[in-house]
Amino acid sequence: GVAVIQMSGVIGPKANLFMEISGGTSAQLLRNEILSALEDPKVDSAILYADSPGGNVLGIAEGAAAWKAFAEQKPALTFSDGTLASAAYWWGSAASKVFISGPMVNVGSIGVRTEHVDTSMADAARGVKRTIIKAGAYKAAGDGPLDPKTLEYRQAQVDYLYSLFVDTVAAHRGVDVETVLKDMADGRVFIGQQAIDAGLVDGFASLEDLIAQ
Repeated sequence: GVAVIQMSGVIGPKANLFMEISGGTSAQLLRNEILSALEDPKVDSAILYADSPGGNVLGIAEGAAAWKAFAEQKPALTFSDGTLASAAYWWGSAASKVFISGPMVNVGSIGVRTEHVDTSMADAARGVKRTIIKAGAYKAAGDGPLDPKTLEYRQAQVDYLYSLFVDTVAAHRGVDVETVLKDMADGRVFIGQQAIDAGLVDGFASLEDLIAQ
């Protein structure tokens, strides 16, 4: 009666051919699997077996909400024997408790990152000149060199996503936002006992023991 649901590799919003070839997790399919297990009368409880560095933010909040809904109706644990980081931790922390297999498991990396690539110099070297035709002050924000106003806009987007991440972890772990900001959410990866001490993880266990429990 224990459903073992796998989250492995980089998380993407939906399944695609590249993911099928190189591996990874579709947020959409994983969410559907959790909801199916919730509705399945043969499933008494579930373990999210995670080994993921995170991935794209799209679909993570919805997936974490599904895992939280499961945990509110049936026993639910998250377990990792490799990496439980970034978006994977956002999702996995929704369980009633989180366990890791041993002292080398990586947990955390609570934060948000994006990047801007300015290709204007490379274009100029190739003799390419781009003309952006747009309507709306921020419609083409990030095309070409970043001006201070556009950088401020892009930073505000990242800060907003970060606030959602922090608020969600605080709710999942039953602590206040200040505790998450102080002890958990500066982007660090915590290893083994460090993750337990920081409050990200509830303890060490094996997958076999958790299934038996």
